[in-house]
Amino acid sequence: MYYFKKLKKDFINYFFDHPIQKNIFEHSYYLILTVISSFIFSFGFKAFIQPNYDAIAQTSSFVSDLSIKTLASCGASGISQVLISIMKICGCDYLTDNVLHDITYWCFYLGVNIPLFIIGFLKVGKRFTLYSFLNVAFASIFGIILPNSQPTDFINQVTAAIGTDIFARVTFGALCTGMASVLAYMIDSSTGGTDIVAYYISEKKSVPVGKWSAFFNVITVSVFSILSVVPLDEVFAAHEMGSVQPATALTIFLFTIFYMIFVTLVVDTINVKNKKVEIQIITKNSNLSNVLIANIPHSCTILEGAGGYTGDKIYIVNVSVRKKEAKKVVKVCRSVDPNAFINVIPMDQIYGRFYKKPIK
Repeated sequence: MYYFKKLKKDFINYFFDHPIQKNIFEHSYYLILTVISSFIFSFGFKAFIQPNYDAIAQTSSFVSDLSIKTLASCGASGISQVLISIMKICGCDYLTDNVLHDITYWCFYLGVNIPLFIIGFLKVGKRFTLYSFLNVAFASIFGIILPNSQPTDFINQVTAAIGTDIFARVTFGALCTGMASVLAYMIDSSTGGTDIVAYYISEKKSVPVGKWSAFFNVITVSVFSILSVVPLDEVFAAHEMGSVQPATALTIFLFTIFYMIFVTLVVDTINVKNKKVEIQIITKNSNLSNVLIANIPHSCTILEGAGGYTGDKIYIVNVSVRKKEAKKVVKVCRSVDPNAFINVIPMDQIYGRFYKKPIK
């Protein structure tokens, strides 16, 4: 453990003296996480949300028994599904070809995001928008090149292994989408779509992102569910792409709501960026507050009191910080006063002036 701490300290000292190398390292790290995030999203979408059951049906008999073959997605991916549904209703038979279908869908996915990138560039930040664009671009590339046209393709094997378990598809699909979003949030970026708008609102209101994304996605899911019952021609039905019954459309809507809730839970559980805690420190050291202010970008409130048992004079220091900053605060307090009594209290919301690191 000591070795790793020393190594971390050496890295920090090195990058402090070498700003160019630090910049290169940071952007390399951001790019790697962006690629991983986009891959996870594309894989989850093609394996669990919109599998190619036309190919899987060649070797698996369970496909004919499925009532739900495609789940509704959210955000820009959901809007792209809506656009594809409209094209099918209009008789664009070339969408029965899996390769052409994937190219069209992922081009829509990239195109739908362009207006949102403009919003992100103007209202959020330039670096935020750049890596959000790269995330969407890589997701589109992975969505097109990841093979799922043959039953032996890895994605189709994963889908076939799940079989008829719709709950497993929803669970793993939500886990992939949530993990993709969390990886993007870790570097102050997003996976595009309504996440850009939700991220902007979340930063302004200083609340978790998940519920805002869910709010924007309900309308998209509703439209897709309604369009799924519109009759299609026999060409699509022959390729496992026909319309569904109203009861099935309602089931798709309900399962997608469950999918959205799960995504929200994954994002808000793992992503602690906008979670706050109040730390109450009871100490006899009058200088502790000054040390705290020197080490964290937040101020504090000091109350004077007396110990109930000893009657000695004490200081009660209250400070509100992000959850990920709590360990640092406790460490600083312990280094100044090992006998300090510390309470860490979760907070739902903060009103007033709270320091937030600017988004680049």
